[in-house]
Amino acid sequence: MTRIPLWFASLLLAAPLLAQAQLRQPPPPTETRPVTLPSQSTPVTGNARPQREDADPPARTEDRPKPKPRSKPIAQPRATVRPIYDSKGQPAPHMRQTSPGRVIDTRTNRYYDTVPSGVGQQVVPPPAGSR
Repeated sequence: MTRIPLWFASLLLAAPLLAQAQLRQPPPPTETRPVTLPSQSTPVTGNARPQREDADPPARTEDRPKPKPRSKPIAQPRATVRPIYDSKGQPAPHMRQTSPGRVIDTRTNRYYDTVPSGVGQQVVPPPAGSR
């Protein structure tokens, strides 16, 4: 005959107690904290807001400090577009620089490597036999 471990037997005995604790209804909220209702000393009519006696009157616009004018952002000069020349040295306005050393030909959607050339970039001719 096999023996039932002690922890397993205690778990079997505690299961109905745990289930009963889960099914019990929670106590009403008034039982856990006291209920205080506000007293209605003056009836409120319409949409009028009650005025507090100790409240300060609203500040006049002359008393408020004027806001400081915001400074306009300084316009940054546009980055000058460096001209791009094809492998023969002719200007290539249809090419756009994508990153340093790379341009894209917008007509063929091909990327080309470039090298600095004066103020612009010049396309490196592709190796022979690569096309």
